[in-house]
Amino acid sequence: MTRYVENFSRVYVANSWKYERYLTMGPSCITIAQPANDKACMALSSFIHALYELDSYAVARIILKDGKDPQLILLAPSIEPDLEALVDVPLPFAEDMHVYRFPPLDRVVTTSGATLAKHRNLPTDDLVDAMSEYVDSMDLSKFGKDDEGFVLNHRYPAMLLC
Repeated sequence: MTRYVENFSRVYVANSWKYERYLTMGPSCITIAQPANDKACMALSSFIHALYELDSYAVARIILKDGKDPQLILLAPSIEPDLEALVDVPLPFAEDMHVYRFPPLDRVVTTSGATLAKHRNLPTDDLVDAMSEYVDSMDLSKFGKDDEGFVLNHRYPAMLLC
């Protein structure tokens, strides 16, 4: 998909380890320089290599069309043997972030501040045990291994192995 940009400005440069993956708000795109514009290719290549060597990402403000709302995007360097590009991912604004608080599952706190260990909204011991067994049954760390820990060969149908 080709995007034509009305306004594009760099806002901030941050270390890559500060970026939390849950902040991603949509699909990623790739930004490359115009192949026929040597000056643009050199400038973008320098910026990409600087981000890559410093292990950093850039945050930019982008407006795709006149009259549309601005977006914040994260620019991550991508260096391949035949392509240098910036991978851009939309980021949320402060009003897009929501913090939800959920009550604890092991107790009920009343409006007066008292803590109840037994309540109709709390799971029983049987229900907790059943849920624990259910979660344990979904463990895939032993999938494809026999009782001794050897990997089973799943490439051939079971009929042929008999």
